[in-house]
Amino acid sequence: MVKLQNNRLKLILGILAAVVLLSGTVVLLAWSEGTAESGEDLWEVLENVIITLMGEYPDKPRTIPGRIIQLFLLVFGTFLFGTIIGKISSLFVTHALWKEQQMKRFNNHIILCNWNGKAASIIQQLLESNHGEPLDIVVVSASEVVDSRDFHHFENVHFIQADPTHHVTLEDLQAFQAKAIILLADEESSGPDEKNALIALAVKHLEQTPGKQKDIHVIAELVNLDRRRHLQEAGVDEVVSARDYSSGIIAQSAIFRNMSVVYQQLLTYSDDSNEFYFIQPGNYPSELLGKRFPELGTWINNYSAKHPNNPLLLLGVKRGNGAILLNPKPSHFDHLEEEDSLIVMAFRNIERIV
Repeated sequence: MVKLQNNRLKLILGILAAVVLLSGTVVLLAWSEGTAESGEDLWEVLENVIITLMGEYPDKPRTIPGRIIQLFLLVFGTFLFGTIIGKISSLFVTHALWKEQQMKRFNNHIILCNWNGKAASIIQQLLESNHGEPLDIVVVSASEVVDSRDFHHFENVHFIQADPTHHVTLEDLQAFQAKAIILLADEESSGPDEKNALIALAVKHLEQTPGKQKDIHVIAELVNLDRRRHLQEAGVDEVVSARDYSSGIIAQSAIFRNMSVVYQQLLTYSDDSNEFYFIQPGNYPSELLGKRFPELGTWINNYSAKHPNNPLLLLGVKRGNGAILLNPKPSHFDHLEEEDSLIVMAFRNIERIV
């Protein structure tokens, strides 16, 4: 904004200087031609000055000083008007960029740092998973994202060209109020894992700032398996490696035919496929507290029978310490506690059951 105001001030000063120069030249040329004293042909002198400034060559002045002034105007006229036009164009461009980069105040949004071949699919999945209450998705990349034009019709998808490793960038994006921050591997970087570690450290710095959110959830894509610990020590909450999942899916598909299709459906958001969801503490009836896993499954089945448009299937429990228990044995899970979340499979996101 300050830069825009400075450009406007420079433009105004430039126009005033041009007006003063033009007025002085007209007076000087009129004086050299003798019209300043007699008052004759003053308008003709002004016309000749303007024609000369536009790059044309009008009638020659009668005096040698007048001809010199006219040559001066002819040489520098195009430069003068070109400068003014350039300043005006620059002002409009700067104003357009300022409006484009002027960011709204985000809250409970998702920040996606860096861009690679997976980014577009991730955005599509996030959009599909939040039809009811669309989340703001903010993509920040140091280089220009050419594919951003594919998302121009989505009002809640924002593209910002900035360096995500800088603290000020994350502050401008209100990262301390984000629902989650996704760190994709920057394929243009020589060390994508190292870059993501720097971003994670910057996020952790925000967590230590007084008055900011203390627990920013960070998910990072891992390229080099040896760097997993580095990302975790930098503050990444979840480290995701495509190699880890692909090897397991390939092995299971070799033993159980079409097993890859099962994973594909579970990992794809759509109205015709099931996905995994967490039902957080406080979003399920208190009567479920203290129940064992089979009892929880029975309650969920009865609930699903009453809601056939979006049936639920209980898969497991997320404990208060973050441990994930899928179809747990009685020896591993005694009863549901107040800080536990339910892990369910459903066609659409369900945050609360009553």
